[in-house]
Amino acid sequence: MAPAGGGRGAGGPGGSNCGISPDNKYVVEVAQTHDIPPATRLVDATSGKVVTELAQSDLTKFNQLGLKKTEMFTYKAADGKTTLRGLISFPSTFDPAKKYPALVPVYGGPASASNTARETFVPPNATTEYGFLVLNLDSRAVPGMGKRLLDSIYLKLGQVEMDDMAEGVKALWDRPYFDKERVGIYGTSYGGYSSLMCVLRHPEAFHAGAASSPVTAWYHYDTIYTERYMWIPDENKEGYEAGNAMTYAKDLNGRLLLYYGTADNNVHPTNMMQFIQALQKAGKSFEVQVGPDAGHSGVNQQRMMEFFIENLVTSRPAPSRPGQDAGPPAPTPRSSPRSRSHASSPRAR
Repeated sequence: MAPAGGGRGAGGPGGSNCGISPDNKYVVEVAQTHDIPPATRLVDATSGKVVTELAQSDLTKFNQLGLKKTEMFTYKAADGKTTLRGLISFPSTFDPAKKYPALVPVYGGPASASNTARETFVPPNATTEYGFLVLNLDSRAVPGMGKRLLDSIYLKLGQVEMDDMAEGVKALWDRPYFDKERVGIYGTSYGGYSSLMCVLRHPEAFHAGAASSPVTAWYHYDTIYTERYMWIPDENKEGYEAGNAMTYAKDLNGRLLLYYGTADNNVHPTNMMQFIQALQKAGKSFEVQVGPDAGHSGVNQQRMMEFFIENLVTSRPAPSRPGQDAGPPAPTPRSSPRSRSHASSPRAR
């Protein structure tokens, strides 16, 4: 809804926007939170009282279908003091007496809000209907938390963000329905890099990853982006090596699905070639999908879900401790896509 009048402001719970009347007496406000859908109302600008409700979201069909609202939770960052937020989306057939695998869609780049917690209404996530919980996790890289917090990732790309997201997963370990032995993560571009680094740095938290078009070492990426956050290699060798996926290739303990486009002019295929070579030298097993003549793009969605179902549902990892019961298998997905074809869907950084 377009703002009424000539001004803008904010009010109400969670995320909101408003339009101010020409005489400044009234405000038309649209307010919402992660679990409260948008509502539009006329508000007295002086008293703040609601004059009338203009429109409300209709959740009749939502409730008839048994869809579940998203839950927000908080956790401490890896520094032990910064409070971060996460979101959990549930399948419509969610049963708290069962254990569920989880997937984490991620971008993770500095000052990016993509796939993080937010205070606008979160619609149902179709991926949950395969029988997964879906998590959106903050790190100290999220925008809106001040320069001091963003400074914590300066010279340290690939470290702080990944450590924080691992803490978000661990914060759910004590929930009886959360299967901590079956967590996957996926993303494209910086999200592909985040997926790689989370699986490599935190095998205790992430057990499978699908990484599309990832940077694998900041030596390879363009200077205008890289040096803004990492400075130059000669003066930050420690940071460049700590954010280098090849550094951790020998430590791979989970399952990886790698994808790149042969015509990617954003993240050059050299990134993937060097990482594949490092994995091969370390004797590691992994899967690769290639997009012939494709640019900066993501793996076919059906193939990705097939990968996660194969590795987190039908062939679940063994418990991490002897004698630990990992619980009953997750609900069988309604369909198990078998397509291994590539679909090019460029996603610019």
